[in-house]
Amino acid sequence: PFDAIHADQLWMAPYALWLKPKLLPEAQTVLDQHNAVFMIPQRLASGEANPLKHKLLQMEARKLAHFEVQTCTQFDHVVWVTRDDLAVLQGQASQHNITLPNAGIIPICGDAEDKPMLAARQPARRVTFLGGLHYPPNAQGISWFAEHVFGQVLAQAPDVCLTVIGKQPPPQLQKLGIPHQNLDVTGFVDDPTPYLEETAVFVVPLLAGGGMRVKILDAWMWGLPVVSTRVGAEGIELGDGQNIMLADEPQAFAQAVLHLLNHPQRAAQMGAAGRQWALAHYDWHTVYKKWDAIYAVPNPAAEDQEKIHNQLVNSCIHYPSFSTRLRQRLWIARRA
Repeated sequence: PFDAIHADQLWMAPYALWLKPKLLPEAQTVLDQHNAVFMIPQRLASGEANPLKHKLLQMEARKLAHFEVQTCTQFDHVVWVTRDDLAVLQGQASQHNITLPNAGIIPICGDAEDKPMLAARQPARRVTFLGGLHYPPNAQGISWFAEHVFGQVLAQAPDVCLTVIGKQPPPQLQKLGIPHQNLDVTGFVDDPTPYLEETAVFVVPLLAGGGMRVKILDAWMWGLPVVSTRVGAEGIELGDGQNIMLADEPQAFAQAVLHLLNHPQRAAQMGAAGRQWALAHYDWHTVYKKWDAIYAVPNPAAEDQEKIHNQLVNSCIHYPSFSTRLRQRLWIARRA
């Protein structure tokens, strides 16, 4: 029999809960809760000027909060990506005298082998955003940056190019009057390396979201200097001014970008510090071992425990199509 049913993120939870009573009644259920999902529409609502959209987003946030709390309580184990997400969702649950399951905090991690440090090309004059733009917080964030921040950067650094990489870019980016030589909207690309090698500053201008921003870990692994909003950097251990620069207002964000553009040696130092920090704190080869305690078979012999551990490692390595996120999280261990 199977030991566990693993649901990766909230939208897979209903399938796991349906599966257990029908096919695997003895299996433990585990939910990998990447976000406090209700926070995403709640934050989007705070920045939405359209009254109807604002109301709809608020309603979605309320319904999602109720659904998340009720779903989490049905799992034997819930693993959280950040303490912030656990705290904010527990705040919702406490209104109904509910205590959420808490099997521990296991962050999303990076893969140093998959993302080696980039060989930077000089002069690097790209200010780059990378992320799927079908995801509303990404689309909102880069639109805010392009409209309210980049003009201030361009006024002092007229040779800089805003590079936006990701599928389904918002059409309004092309309508903001940014000169065509200063704007490169690529859409989806199979390999962003050529753009990243010319990147002077990697920006994460998010105003909404939840969980961790994997794009910051990716940028650190690549050795790129990062400027982010505080929302964009939530859930990540960091050192402001050491391995990242944080700014929330347009002028402060623009000044942080300009500082790194004008001081390439400082930018290189920050990028290197980011990679070292990611390797020390967010290397999946080390951090994923926390999953062993959750999936441990009760009182196994030492050699059986080692066998199970190796099976979990190999299940990651031999499925390269899995993302790093899934490779460190998607374990369904079968009892030998």
